[in-house]
Amino acid sequence: MIKKILIGFGALIVVLIIIGFFSIQAAQNEPPPQIVSNFTDLNKIEKISRYRSCVGHTTVPQDGREMKRNMKHYFWVKPQYNKGQTVEIYAPYDGYISVLRDEPGLNLEGEIWIRSKSNLVFLPPIGVWQFSVQHIDVRDDLKMGSEVKAGELIGYAALSESRGNSFDIVFGKMSIIPKQIDNWTAPFTDLDSVFNRMSNKVLEEYQKKGIPSKEELITSKEERDQKPCTYKDNGPYFLNQEDQSNWLVLPN
Repeated sequence: MIKKILIGFGALIVVLIIIGFFSIQAAQNEPPPQIVSNFTDLNKIEKISRYRSCVGHTTVPQDGREMKRNMKHYFWVKPQYNKGQTVEIYAPYDGYISVLRDEPGLNLEGEIWIRSKSNLVFLPPIGVWQFSVQHIDVRDDLKMGSEVKAGELIGYAALSESRGNSFDIVFGKMSIIPKQIDNWTAPFTDLDSVFNRMSNKVLEEYQKKGIPSKEELITSKEERDQKPCTYKDNGPYFLNQEDQSNWLVLPN
């Protein structure tokens, strides 16, 4: 009797593993979620770093197809808003909180990742496209697995004279194991500009602020390959971060 129970239990475990494996594969093959709601108030933003800029530190996929560039966006706030609980951050689409981090020792006040609602909440957030905000004071009641709606307040940019005057926006896929690249721990298997994933309605908000097209916010791979970023010392941080080619200033 006990033997039959153990065999049945073992068979159930195998079935669950198989279901989990194919569920993860299906999730990883799903298209990236579309950003249907703007994640911040553009009236409070002074400038935005271009995708593949030479701002901050290197941020690239693990496979080495792109190196010495920053494949995320920094949103730099106007001076009068450089303080806590001032610049709101909103969910860009319906989804679940998949990752929450808070490591002040690494100058990472807070980080949040949101996976699409089409993905099952119990699956590990590996290899699926997700939206992330770094340097954020996350709303106290949000936990891993919490459901959020497009346009819902999820926190405030972590800003002050000592904490900094910008927050980071990432659209990428996380890896299982981080990889060291030029003195930076690379956690991504893939990255894309958040502006490539916005609905026309959201892009129109940027156009109303004087940005004619999303291409103005994206440096192409070919252009960056021809004009590589330069490290300070051995990396991962760049020189000449204030160069105008790295930034797009909002005209109004």
